[in-house]
Amino acid sequence: MKILYLLFTFLFLAFLSEPGNAQRQCFQVGGFCRLGRCPFDTSNIGKLGCPGRFMCCKSKIGK
Repeated sequence: MKILYLLFTFLFLAFLSEPGNAQRQCFQVGGFCRLGRCPFDTSNIGKLGCPGRFMCCKSKIGK
């Protein structure tokens, strides 16, 4: 159970955006920032303001 605190701390730090909400540009085009590869039902549309090694992914379905 003690490891859960470490896991939550890591996830919190991993998903923090840079100051000034740097992810805004990705969100404006209907995407989301993700570390590593995009899920199979999404397409990689570049960095678009995502921090570090995060990529902007956009859904292929619906929008």
